[in-house]
Amino acid sequence: MNITWTARNRFHIDGIKFRAFKLGMTERQSSIEEFVFQKPREMIERYARLVADEAPRRIFELGIWRGGSPVFFHALSQAARIVSVDISEERIQALDDYRKERGLENEIRPFYGVDQSDGASLQAILDREFEGAALDLVIDDASHFLTETRASFNTLFPALRPGGKYVIEDWSWAHGPLDMADDVVGFYPDKEPLTRLLFELVLACGSAPELIASVDIDHQMAVVTRGSAPIQASTFDIGRCCLARGRDMLAPPRNP
Repeated sequence: MNITWTARNRFHIDGIKFRAFKLGMTERQSSIEEFVFQKPREMIERYARLVADEAPRRIFELGIWRGGSPVFFHALSQAARIVSVDISEERIQALDDYRKERGLENEIRPFYGVDQSDGASLQAILDREFEGAALDLVIDDASHFLTETRASFNTLFPALRPGGKYVIEDWSWAHGPLDMADDVVGFYPDKEPLTRLLFELVLACGSAPELIASVDIDHQMAVVTRGSAPIQASTFDIGRCCLARGRDMLAPPRNP
């Protein structure tokens, strides 16, 4: 399906209307007439290219927010099933109405009150919803915190098919513009930057290309391609997928 832009931040896909906002820019809720979500135009267009290239049939999404993203990804891909989870327990009425109105209750499957760091819950949803079939695409637009994002990566990445894509959005929140003073406190000053996970992925790409085939990074998102080797899901840990020399690069500096 193609995206048709009607304004700077408005577009439709086959008549389904969307409005995209920057982070924290709106309290607007989705409606059956117009779904809202938080992604800039260039990211939306990158997803359009990715979906066109990959034609994903089984998608797992972390983060529902106002319900616009699962509708967007399904409309764009026409996937056989997209499972979306969110830590909030509040159901999105517009999403439920859309699924029912279009007969998509089996194709779009939202789950609420699910913490992305809860590997057991994610695995149970995987097993029940996909019955062992490999995923084609995972999108993480959830907490953006290191520990939580790494935990869900360790659970869901092994479930991808060889060549499947794992997208981590908004990884660069700890890095302001170069002209910003070093002592300016940005987002989440008490949190370790998500950038560490990207470093771990790059190191794994060097040490274990059979697991991490490639890592494609821009300032908004990282797209990780699954290698061809089998992965033991119960013991997989991206933080251990490089040699000691690589892990030493991420360790705190030693006192002289």
